[in-house]
Amino acid sequence: MHIAIFGGSFDPPHIGHQTIAKRIIKKLDIDMLIVMPAYLNPLKVKSFLDARTRFKLLKKLFSKKENIKVSDFEISQERPVYSIETIEYMIEKYQPTKVYLVIGADNYKSFHLWHNYKEIKELVTLVVVTRDGFEYEKNDDIKRLKVDIKISSTELRNTFNLDYITKKIRKDVQKIWHKKGKN
Repeated sequence: MHIAIFGGSFDPPHIGHQTIAKRIIKKLDIDMLIVMPAYLNPLKVKSFLDARTRFKLLKKLFSKKENIKVSDFEISQERPVYSIETIEYMIEKYQPTKVYLVIGADNYKSFHLWHNYKEIKELVTLVVVTRDGFEYEKNDDIKRLKVDIKISSTELRNTFNLDYITKKIRKDVQKIWHKKGKN
């Protein structure tokens, strides 16, 4: 079995995340994509939406996709979880013959700061989601997955623009933002 782990804050989930998931399934030889919302990114101090809300939004977003599983492993730990812990857990749980770890180009730039990053590179094939302008060394041992959607969760939180929230969860996100006094 081949799996891909696509982790992140997903704060909130948006069409960019959905597009990346579709590209992962189309371009990588995998049996299952595991979407892994973080309880809290170890490099961040807080998230806008709480962990359970982000998990529920992702479950709804990917509910009809047989080969996509939204995991609550990191959320159930109720603390920031390092990627190495998640990878080791998924390897133990699924016994895959191949594991891809999908990260954004912005995260790849700081990958050398990740906890046990050398061990991660031994356990997985890194897949870096790139945009125009992404620079890398030719000797970098990574796969690239080009996705040119110029939107980020940070930008959405700052502008409260629902145009980039997929229709499947748009009303949910709008209600949450309204409760938080936004929009």
